[in-house]
Amino acid sequence: MRAAPEYCPYPKAQKPRYRRWFAMGALLLVLAWGAVKLIFFDGSNLPYGIWRFWTTFGLVGAFAIWFLAFVLRVLHYHFGRYNAHWYLEETEQIQQDWWERHREKVALVDAVLLGPLCSTRQHGLRLFSPDHQPPVPEQTPKGAVIRLPHVSGADSVEREHQLARLLALQWSEQCGEAPVLQPLCCYWHGSLLGWQVFVEQMRECRPEFLLPESPEPWQGLRSLDSIIDRLQGAPDEIRVLCAGCQSTPPEREPLMPAGEAAVLWWLGPRGSVRFSRGEWFTAAEGELVAVAQRALQQSELEVPAPVCVSFSQADIPESAIADWNARQNLQDANFGAVADLESMVVLTLAAWYAEQHGQPCAWLANDPHHTLTLGIVEPDESNH
Repeated sequence: MRAAPEYCPYPKAQKPRYRRWFAMGALLLVLAWGAVKLIFFDGSNLPYGIWRFWTTFGLVGAFAIWFLAFVLRVLHYHFGRYNAHWYLEETEQIQQDWWERHREKVALVDAVLLGPLCSTRQHGLRLFSPDHQPPVPEQTPKGAVIRLPHVSGADSVEREHQLARLLALQWSEQCGEAPVLQPLCCYWHGSLLGWQVFVEQMRECRPEFLLPESPEPWQGLRSLDSIIDRLQGAPDEIRVLCAGCQSTPPEREPLMPAGEAAVLWWLGPRGSVRFSRGEWFTAAEGELVAVAQRALQQSELEVPAPVCVSFSQADIPESAIADWNARQNLQDANFGAVADLESMVVLTLAAWYAEQHGQPCAWLANDPHHTLTLGIVEPDESNH
């Protein structure tokens, strides 16, 4: 969880006890008068002028000492109140600025998601239907797998390359003849060879479209956070391309069948739905309940979103975020194990759901650097 700045309260200034001060002042005058009389008027005959001088000097001196102490005490109190007020305003402004940045978002302009039963937005929305039937895992000598039916080959590297080609072809078909904006930067989940296959296919589909030879690696929530920083205040035509392919090799006795998927995002300052920075949870630090509450606070929601798209997490107890309803829309059976591509898969599905229904949709997945990440996708109200 990203820690918000916290500050200790400023020490409270104690108000002077005026009655006690005035009583002490009166007592001090009496003591001063008594001391002058005791010292100078012990029965000896002194001229009246000297007697009057020492009496006046003693009383005025005592009053001056009391008054100076009283003024300093009052000034200390008022300066303390002023400092406390200034300290409170400064710390509140720092916290407000922090939350404003923490609540910044980025818009999803366009998306492609390829899975065993998903190649279009309409296919993705069917996964939320209670009547939906997930694919039947295929049993292989190395273990159970869930694969795209139109991707051939047993080698995970070759399957990744085919997924990269299909991803480029599907996006080209989806965008049609619409003009293409060059991306400000590109992020890729997968091997460099997979990226090169993707670039080569994109060049065949749209020769005018230029992509870099080496993209930035997709680092889950860290990359999303960096993209949000880059696009704050950017012109509406600025785009960031995020894409990735994952074909997980089968294992004997895994928690779920080996799966595969491919995802492509076009992100910009404005679009149909918005991604938040999200929150992260590490098992060794903090409590998941607090992280889930912070995710709601980040999106300024009082109650969890009614739908949460997720993959099951073996190390996370179900009761930790029961209010999020994270078990109802598990994608394990639809995609299988897709490693660090989980967050891009669930974010895409959550975005399609939020756009379709006009309401926030939560997501939950693993991350390359954290035990768990979670957040909320919201419709982009600026487009209405």
